[in-house]
Amino acid sequence: MNQETIGKFVATCRKEKGITQKQLAEKLNITDRAVSKWETGKSIPDASIMLDLCKILGISANELLSGERIAMENYQKRAEENLVELQQKANNAQKSSGLLVKLVVLVLGVLFIVKYGIGNRTWYFVDSISLEFILIPCFLTLLCTGYWRGFLKAFVYLIKRDHCTAEMIRDSANALKLVCRSSLIWGSIGFTISTVNLMRRHMPNPDFAALCGDISVALLPLFYSLVINAVLMPLCFELNRFHTNNA
Repeated sequence: MNQETIGKFVATCRKEKGITQKQLAEKLNITDRAVSKWETGKSIPDASIMLDLCKILGISANELLSGERIAMENYQKRAEENLVELQQKANNAQKSSGLLVKLVVLVLGVLFIVKYGIGNRTWYFVDSISLEFILIPCFLTLLCTGYWRGFLKAFVYLIKRDHCTAEMIRDSANALKLVCRSSLIWGSIGFTISTVNLMRRHMPNPDFAALCGDISVALLPLFYSLVINAVLMPLCFELNRFHTNNA
């Protein structure tokens, strides 16, 4: 069930009936913009008006969902295929809502930790230089490898779960893995560099209090990389499961 195919079929049937988009919209008590979205493949007719639309265009609901005229000998087969696709779409929507709940729980968990674990000392964990040391290399890595599109589309696939092949999902999962690995590598490098610098700085005149402060700052790159992995890895596992189902 392809939205673009359905849209072209609706446009063809409408023109065969000699009806404009505005006239069709008036018959269905909707806007002509909604009809335009159908015919361009941006959306499909709502179930509440689907039967009325089919009656106006002189087609069956099965033909509408198939996006083509169906011969009687193939009618039952296409009806079963459409039912299966509708069920898959409903399952994907349910999984998307489940993922949204998981993300909300994750965000609430982070906020809980920040509120009751860190408290008013949140600024202790903020260091723009350490954060940039990780984010900029990760961004450049995505650009150089060409995975930046897959990284952005990963979130679209997780929410919509439509119009994506197993290969597209796999590329997005690889993009998330690339960011996770890159952040860990650069977090470790940042921690190492900061540790070497602070040790050289404190070796002539050891000061335990100042040393502890510098160590806490040196740990921030590694902390940021772990936070990035804690956020992206569950999404990566979800994509991998989605890829297995599609494959």
